[in-house]
Amino acid sequence: MNWNTGVIITCILLAFFVVWKEYARGNKARLLQRIIAVVAVVVAIACIALPITYHADIAKQDNSEAVLLTEGLNTDSLNLYSAEKLFTLNKDIKNTIHKAVLLNNVDDLVNDFKISRLRILGNGLYAEDLQQLNHLPVIFNLNQVPVYDGITTISWNEKLKIGEELNIQGSFRNSSAKKIKLILKGLSTGLDSISIGTDTLSSFNLSTIPKSAGNNIYRLLAIAGTDTIERETIPVQIEPVKPLKVLILTASPDFEIRFLKNWLSEKGYSIAVRSAISKDKFNKEFINMQQFSLDHLSASLLGHFDVLIGDLAVLKTLNGADAAVLQQAVTQKGLGVVIRADSTQRSNSWLQRDFPSDRLAGKDPLPVSLISQGKTVKFAKLNAGMVYISSQNNTQSLVSDEHGRILAASILAGAGKLVFTPLNNTFSWVLNGNKNDYANLWSLLITKAARATPVAEHWSILSAIPSLSNPVQLQLETATNPSSIKIGEADIAPLQNSLMPFEWRVSYRPQVSGWQSVKQANGLLNWFYIYKDDDWKIIRTLRRLADTKAYITKNAISLNVTKQIHEKITIAVSKIYFYVLLLIAFVYLWVEAKFL
Repeated sequence: MNWNTGVIITCILLAFFVVWKEYARGNKARLLQRIIAVVAVVVAIACIALPITYHADIAKQDNSEAVLLTEGLNTDSLNLYSAEKLFTLNKDIKNTIHKAVLLNNVDDLVNDFKISRLRILGNGLYAEDLQQLNHLPVIFNLNQVPVYDGITTISWNEKLKIGEELNIQGSFRNSSAKKIKLILKGLSTGLDSISIGTDTLSSFNLSTIPKSAGNNIYRLLAIAGTDTIERETIPVQIEPVKPLKVLILTASPDFEIRFLKNWLSEKGYSIAVRSAISKDKFNKEFINMQQFSLDHLSASLLGHFDVLIGDLAVLKTLNGADAAVLQQAVTQKGLGVVIRADSTQRSNSWLQRDFPSDRLAGKDPLPVSLISQGKTVKFAKLNAGMVYISSQNNTQSLVSDEHGRILAASILAGAGKLVFTPLNNTFSWVLNGNKNDYANLWSLLITKAARATPVAEHWSILSAIPSLSNPVQLQLETATNPSSIKIGEADIAPLQNSLMPFEWRVSYRPQVSGWQSVKQANGLLNWFYIYKDDDWKIIRTLRRLADTKAYITKNAISLNVTKQIHEKITIAVSKIYFYVLLLIAFVYLWVEAKFL
């Protein structure tokens, strides 16, 4: 029997005894008051002997703070935080400051450690890392973003098809008295350059058209006199153009179709050509594919092809059945159509109504340079003819001349696309030796029109500039559950997004710089690039600083609020109350027996 049980049993027996004694007492005056008094005595004794407690919720200030060490850290400042928890995402910092805990990602800091605010030392974090803090208050002692000389912003198209232009855009700050020359190099060859004036912040644009497919490395050099003051890496993935199946419908064989057919066959495209000889009689050619009937269009026939290239004169005179099949193949099945219009035709056909045309004044237009969408490199001059396309809000310009007149445009047509062009003598480029311009133009038109290929998976790199020292975040979008993911030879476990189940994230700590492969089981091989720690240092520093300052500004309200935590605790009742009760009961019993 424990103490509490013994005290309770003893007090219950004592209560029965004293109440019986009061009943047995001869003087029955004030019996109820005496019974209450003697019971109060027993209760007071029991409460003095027993530990009487109660539970309560209290709110207290949570002042737990962690310190996150990032790139650019001044180690002398650590003396102020010797008693704090130290964390880092950077393995080089971990090797230098052994006390710091190395984290795989920011999520680990939020989920595994109970902290109320975070102090960041160094240059801060990228926006994608700060999002994982879930609005946790951050202290970051930086009043303003410092000013650096060099490349301060940069962007380029990291994935290209052969024939597409690589565009590198950015800004350069030059506070010196010397001019700076920026040079884009590939395979130790200068491809483009620009001069940056003294004491200025200038934007720049460098471009080139890569010639070979694969994973390529370009270099961007900043040179002052004979000194190279900056040397940066520009990785680019250049994919070969996938050969497509092309159906060509033409009113009659001409030079444009002849040269186009030859170029497509050289590139490995599968081609079927139907040329009108007379009414309901056609000449047919098949290249890189089996022969079959082309006399009438059908859903199964058009389902074999990715693109149809046709003369407007032929397409608008199709019989009712063929025209209906074509429109259904475009709008419902995603077939793309490249429409070749001549210099005289105007039509209300659904194939042309979104491409109203205008004519130039005069009779003999001069050759003009052509510019394709989003490019800075001009094509060679071409006699583009008299007709051009009027600009419309719902169309996209693909090719224009040096005066801004549109010579090729595209529009969505249900599930498919229409590309419209009045150009009919691009073969003259081939005759004049401008084969690259010819290939680039037709690659653009066919690629824009081609039937979209369903994508089973899509990889993206969430880390801004993935480098050796820090973990890299990748994201896979797929409809199937990735049973395993390999990065190089390492097996990595993916984490599913609870809100978007088709998204899977992978955290990876690279061991070497350069191109890295990533692949899910039964998936496609993909590539991404890991930079060295001294690549793009200014860009990385400025972005971290700006992103961290922006986070603090956005979460400014919560930074001044100390987090309160509610805790349930056990509180002992003071014995003084029971001593007072015991004293009052004894005094009453004494006074009643003595004077009443």
